[in-house]
Amino acid sequence: MAFVALPPELRNLCRRLTTTKVEQLPALLPSLLKDLLRCQEPLSKPQEAKASESSSESAILVHKLKTQISALLNSRTVQGRFVGVTLVKAAIETGGWECLRTSESWVRGLLSALQRKDPAVIKDLCVVTVVKIYSLMHAYPTLVREIVTPNLPTFASACLQILKPPASSKAAKAPNGLIETIFEAFSTIIPLYPTTLRQFASKIRAETRLYIAPTISDGGIIPASLQASSRRLAVRLHMTAVKGGDSTEWAKHLDGLIKTFHSTADQVFRAVQESWESAPGHVSDPTTHRVDFDKEPQGGNSSPEQLPSWTGIYAGSERMIGLLNFIGDYIRCRTKTAVTIPISAVVDITTRISSIMPPIPGKEKTSSVHMNTAVGREERDELWAVFPDVQLAAMRLLFTMTQRLGRNFVPIAQESLEQLLRMFESSYRLPDIRMITYLLATEILQLCRPTMAKPTVEGLTLVIKTCCRDLLGSAGHLKRPKQSASTTQDGLKSKSISQNADAFLNNKAEDEFMTVSLDADHVSSATALLATLFSHVPQQYLPSSIRSHMLRTAILSQNRDAQVASVLHPARDRSGRIPQVILPYLTQQFPRDESVEILRFNFRPATTGPRNYIMDVDEELREDEPEAKPSSNGFSFDRPFESSFTNPPDFPTVPTRTTELPADPSSAPKIENTVKAPNPFLSKPFSETIVRSEEQTTTVVQPINSLKRKNEDAEIAVLKRVEIDTTTSSIAVPAPSAINTRSQAPTTSGVGGDQEDDEESDNESVHLNMELDSDEEEEDNDDDDDGVKED
Repeated sequence: MAFVALPPELRNLCRRLTTTKVEQLPALLPSLLKDLLRCQEPLSKPQEAKASESSSESAILVHKLKTQISALLNSRTVQGRFVGVTLVKAAIETGGWECLRTSESWVRGLLSALQRKDPAVIKDLCVVTVVKIYSLMHAYPTLVREIVTPNLPTFASACLQILKPPASSKAAKAPNGLIETIFEAFSTIIPLYPTTLRQFASKIRAETRLYIAPTISDGGIIPASLQASSRRLAVRLHMTAVKGGDSTEWAKHLDGLIKTFHSTADQVFRAVQESWESAPGHVSDPTTHRVDFDKEPQGGNSSPEQLPSWTGIYAGSERMIGLLNFIGDYIRCRTKTAVTIPISAVVDITTRISSIMPPIPGKEKTSSVHMNTAVGREERDELWAVFPDVQLAAMRLLFTMTQRLGRNFVPIAQESLEQLLRMFESSYRLPDIRMITYLLATEILQLCRPTMAKPTVEGLTLVIKTCCRDLLGSAGHLKRPKQSASTTQDGLKSKSISQNADAFLNNKAEDEFMTVSLDADHVSSATALLATLFSHVPQQYLPSSIRSHMLRTAILSQNRDAQVASVLHPARDRSGRIPQVILPYLTQQFPRDESVEILRFNFRPATTGPRNYIMDVDEELREDEPEAKPSSNGFSFDRPFESSFTNPPDFPTVPTRTTELPADPSSAPKIENTVKAPNPFLSKPFSETIVRSEEQTTTVVQPINSLKRKNEDAEIAVLKRVEIDTTTSSIAVPAPSAINTRSQAPTTSGVGGDQEDDEESDNESVHLNMELDSDEEEEDNDDDDDGVKED
């Protein structure tokens, strides 16, 4: 379907650019861009190089629009150049190849504006527009040869001049926003045109060294986004190497970063007597990295190939954190060719950090590291103050490796989990530490799966408790800590400490819980970890108290994934039972969830009882049961399962012998059954038969087996109750005992009217509670008082 060849916006756009003053155009820029974006059809249509009288009106207007944009781009006023750069970018994105092939004059105008002393916003927009043009032209070799190759060196020189103005010029330093834009521009075009930019690689690397790992010794504040963009640019500079040498250049720079980190750690960790031994064989050079205890920790130099100098524990920790993030960017960023990642060297860094255990209050001193007596107490306190930030950076490096390597991380997953747990134990009070621990533990557990050993699972106890605490706190179910009535110090009551008198008042029940404010990412990571603990950790290794706490947290925080995982991966006790089934809570909280509905209709907790029982058998699945005897007493969650164990099931039995019952009920022998094992696939011990008529409703409950066992201590009577709802009176009448229908033996049971004879009888007596109509009372009573005998 073809659109209108000449949209009205094109004519309106040309008219407004002609009649409006240049100083007033910035205010009209939003509407101008809207009209320009709606002119895609005429701008992308092939046009002649020069418009003539025979050209169509659309071609004439397009040529006029391009001429007006070029005039604004080369305008003498700042407002005109700003509007011209903006319209160029919009026209390139709208017109496509037709605008690209005629954009050489625009590119030269943009480079000219970039070298002017214009405001930073115009230069920023010029850089973005030029990079956009170069990126779109990469798919067209002819345009690359005609436009990009001649003008790209000019663009690189103009950007470097902005980053480092010549000493003769009095230009001020570029703002951080413009520097970040230039770094992102180089990161975008270096993979596209590495050969053309090879001559500028050393100068670009020298400009990034100030922003890769800044410290407080630099005397300035560098935004985190600028640090990240400079590190990405430094990583991609290896692509400018000669053909075949980019992978070697990548490995060389990464190895240099690892050595720089260890030399910095030698200075920062000098207050600790480390027990760490480098696996790759790293040994500090005593001539260049000698630790001088008479001076403050220091490192770095002014060489263009090295990072700037730093002094002090705080500056050294910032340099270590920056280097760890830089190593993570080397692993995260993609390369054009295959590279070899030095996994052992990277893991050696995290091993060194995790081997240092800060002193924890309440624990023995033997569990922490030994301190160097040559270092003062102030430096040790500074080290423990900045050490959690170093641990956080190490955890993020491990998390980057798990995401980058995927299944290839499995060989070092167990070791990394142990390092994570050691670092978490000393710094879990910090929310950032807990969040990255949840993320990293989730990734590692999904890799290890059920291959984890029992000691490793038990080591996750602290992580599980903090995860549950964060989820309960975010859901508002965390108990508020109670303030003691008296505060003591060293066993004595303190009189100088002021207390909150309102804390001792009897608060309401809802005031006993508090809500903890956490980031959405923090709660999301804890939620994912809780579900992973149910689905990927061997449940038989989890203590029952910990799993109960996890189930309670999943229910209170309404964590659907965790609850579903707990049902699908139940925990069994020593007898083979499943003591905790939370499927009713799950269906109540998520009644319309598809996954819960599928689980509810398909899942049957087959081992909720003893080993030989299968619970919750669906009545519809019993195809071998006759349709004439429907049963509504199937096993379900809403019925106590004691009835299925205490009462014998309803299934036919074959007796070993058939004895003919005499007329005297007192002398009747007892019949034993050979089959007494309960069958869980059959119905409940009592079956209900409902007979409906127009006038009355009768419910008859019949015994399942009239033959009773031998019992030396007591005799158990099985009662049969008949209830008729439409009558008003009730009487108790003895009834004949049931006969084993399977044996077909002609037996007779005598029933007398005397109450004493019934009590002495060994046969089962059945009381009938009947409510009869007033018209049928006498007739029914006469029938029930007669004894029935069969010869």
